[in-house]
Amino acid sequence: MANTTALNSTLTQDQVERLLIMPLAQESTFLSVGFPVFTSNGEPIKVPTLSSMGTPSYVTEGSAIPEVSASTTEVELLPSSVKAIKTITRVSNELIRQSVVAVESAFSMKMTADVARILDAALWDGDGTGGAPTGICNFSGITSAGTAAGTVSVDDLYSMQEKAMDAYVMPTEMTWALSPKNWTRIRVLSDSTDQKFLTPSLAAGAPPTLLGQPYVVTTHMPDDQILLFDRSQVAVGMDTRASITILDELYGNYDETAIRVTARYDVQPLNAEAVVSLSGITA
Repeated sequence: MANTTALNSTLTQDQVERLLIMPLAQESTFLSVGFPVFTSNGEPIKVPTLSSMGTPSYVTEGSAIPEVSASTTEVELLPSSVKAIKTITRVSNELIRQSVVAVESAFSMKMTADVARILDAALWDGDGTGGAPTGICNFSGITSAGTAAGTVSVDDLYSMQEKAMDAYVMPTEMTWALSPKNWTRIRVLSDSTDQKFLTPSLAAGAPPTLLGQPYVVTTHMPDDQILLFDRSQVAVGMDTRASITILDELYGNYDETAIRVTARYDVQPLNAEAVVSLSGITA
């Protein structure tokens, strides 16, 4: 059903600004992490990875250097099973003309925010059903730092860092992912001098850190799981970024304008061991 003046005629300017001109409630927390992004023209993307280079050895002076064989695999992004997120809404041209603000822009921002939330839910914790990608929380082959943590402690977090370094993850490449509840659980933790382990940003543009690494807090992380990962070892495939199209002729016989928002993304690990998971958190 189209949005009409009958449905919206009572909105005051303040109400319109509060209800319609909504800034992106939570822009994609996943895409803001800084994962490498591979762009597609609609076809699946195949990213080659080097799984083995053999084993180097010490060689005596003047002796032949033994040859080793490289083993390669590939990661596929955006297979045909991964579908696009799409939404469309109709707005009467009377509402557009009579509104005190740009209705197309207001509706577009709200629709884009809705798409961003659906996209984040899939890329963080999606189970791969219904055409959605499998999220990073459910990758196969990730490193476990425990499956029955109970009450999360700083020792658990140190263990996650150790597991990550065992997987050859550089500390400078590590990023934490926390739900708001786990962020609250961790922010009360402190050392013997009452120094908090969550460190706020002390300089303009510098991110807040947890044990020296930046973190992202998102409602799309489960409350029983914390991740620590190498952001360079997770690949994002992008077919179409969140795009907005104003269709001013599709419903011309109704004197209505349509607004369409679409997005199609996928995510896969380049090295699943570089994603460390602590699960089973209950308090």
